Amino acid sequence: MAVELRRPQPAHIADLGRICFDAFRDIAESHGFPPDFPSVEFTQGIVGLLMQQEAVYAVGAFDGDTPRGSNFMNMWGDAAGIGPISVDLAAQGEGIGKLLMQDTLTHAKQRGIESVRLCQDSFNMRSLALYASLGFEVKEPLAYLTLAADGRVDDAFRPATPADHTAMDALCNDVYRISRKGEYAALAAAGFPAFVIDGGRITGYIIGTAIGHGVAESDDDMLALIAGIAAAMPDAHALVPMRQGALYRRALAAGHRNRKVMNLMAYGPYEEPQGTYCPSVSF
Repeated sequence: MAVELRRPQPAHIADLGRICFDAFRDIAESHGFPPDFPSVEFTQGIVGLLMQQEAVYAVGAFDGDTPRGSNFMNMWGDAAGIGPISVDLAAQGEGIGKLLMQDTLTHAKQRGIESVRLCQDSFNMRSLALYASLGFEVKEPLAYLTLAADGRVDDAFRPATPADHTAMDALCNDVYRISRKGEYAALAAAGFPAFVIDGGRITGYIIGTAIGHGVAESDDDMLALIAGIAAAMPDAHALVPMRQGALYRRALAAGHRNRKVMNLMAYGPYEEPQGTYCPSVSF
């Protein structure tokens, strides 16, 4: 198979979305886990959304005119986040995933981006080996939780507004040690809701769905954010660092349930967050 890498076009969204859905469903179900994406149509929507973002690098693998896979890298802040990457089931094992990753890392280097991150399913031995071979290192085990929607919603929990972005980013810099300010505006414009804990000042925020992350001054604030999005959004999920033992135990005690374990991996410089945070599916 002669594979060419190039930027995908809107006409490729349907095929690339189907490839992504099939690939993620196959690896999850083969290990006894539910699929990440609820439907082909939903996955096609995610692929189309990412392709529309100016600060997202999209690359497709093509066998002639036939799409065989794709990869995406968001460049919304000081670090870049990769995903989702997927390869057609009929073309797996032919090195396409490695080519897509190498191309994406080359693009990051050309843009002067030193720190690149991703999250991968811990049960996926092939992707774990691939990312490690390319220079990624595991930094944090993450519990992907299905959230219980019957918790009390804190009075300080409210939707975020653009006026909150400066305070949110200051908190992000304190905890994550990097800025993710471009991410707030990009995801808000794409329709992803964000929420804050505001008891007179902002002490935590979270962006809804697994594509978003959260940062808080305390475990209490983060648990309030998680309870709030669980009540506000159907079938909500959150990623909790398992080494934050107190936060993780309290999340389980609140009724949130383990769905799977993921690994946060980093390529290049990485400064460990100092405080309470919940990563996105990118980092």
